[in-house]
Amino acid sequence: MESEQRLAAALEALGIEPDTDGLTDTNARRAWFASALLGAAQAEAMAADALIMSREARYALWQRQLIASGSIEDPDALVQWQVRRACAPLPAMAQENRTDPVPLAAAQAAEGLQMLLTVGAATRGAVEQGDVKRLAAQAGRLREARKVLQAALDNTDDLLEMLRSVDL
Repeated sequence: MESEQRLAAALEALGIEPDTDGLTDTNARRAWFASALLGAAQAEAMAADALIMSREARYALWQRQLIASGSIEDPDALVQWQVRRACAPLPAMAQENRTDPVPLAAAQAAEGLQMLLTVGAATRGAVEQGDVKRLAAQAGRLREARKVLQAALDNTDDLLEMLRSVDL
């Protein structure tokens, strides 16, 4: 079965009517199906994450997600994608709310986190292997991540200062 058909069948199984009337482009239609299915799965996952369970059970869920996504051999790629996707709206929110330091700080923190995840993936195993060259190659990226994260902290401090100025 073709990918688009599998996605449509999965949506229908969840009771979601695939509505792609205006989408004639195959890639756009497939992306719509995948995004709709992801949204439905995320809603279920959010509800499931609210359930009380042990740390071991949560770890088992994470392992199940890795297996289902095909990322068991490269969990860094899945985490990086999840962070990138979750944080994608933050720069737009910061642009829309130019006077509010919170969206800007959140966007900067997200960018810094993505940088750190990239460094982590690039240096995975380097410490155990004593690969100083690989670690040193990431120094510039680490400095840039620190700079971006510091900007996020500075914007957070700006908000705290604004709140202090009105006795909050």
